[in-house]
Amino acid sequence: MIYITIRLRLDPNSGEPLGLQMKRQIRFAVATGKLAPGERMPSARELAETVKVNFHTVRKAYGELEQEGLLVFERGRGTFVSIATRRLSRADLLGHVHRHISRILEGLAGLDLAPKEIRALVIAELDAALRDGKRSKKS
Repeated sequence: MIYITIRLRLDPNSGEPLGLQMKRQIRFAVATGKLAPGERMPSARELAETVKVNFHTVRKAYGELEQEGLLVFERGRGTFVSIATRRLSRADLLGHVHRHISRILEGLAGLDLAPKEIRALVIAELDAALRDGKRSKKS
């Protein structure tokens, strides 16, 4: 069976609950096409073990995403990205990226980092994320 392994970056020190971080990142992965409609998600137990969070946190996030219509649970088969999901338009996607970058820069304000250092860190993280995305499908 083929299913997608998603890469979530959860920060327990961010002040945002882990379940919300998880839902936000799954929504974004679906909206950008990293998770395609019909793809099987890791089981709640598998994902909990992978990202080192409580099973119930993942189950709750999956349940809420299912209520939103983003995921579909099929008893005995697993959890899948809903066929009815839509990708973000290019304008919406760029706006989303812009808002995230603005938040990152706001969070860095007052730190002793030169713009050149920030640029290098962003490029390195982006390169790593793109590399990981290419390796995310397992068979």
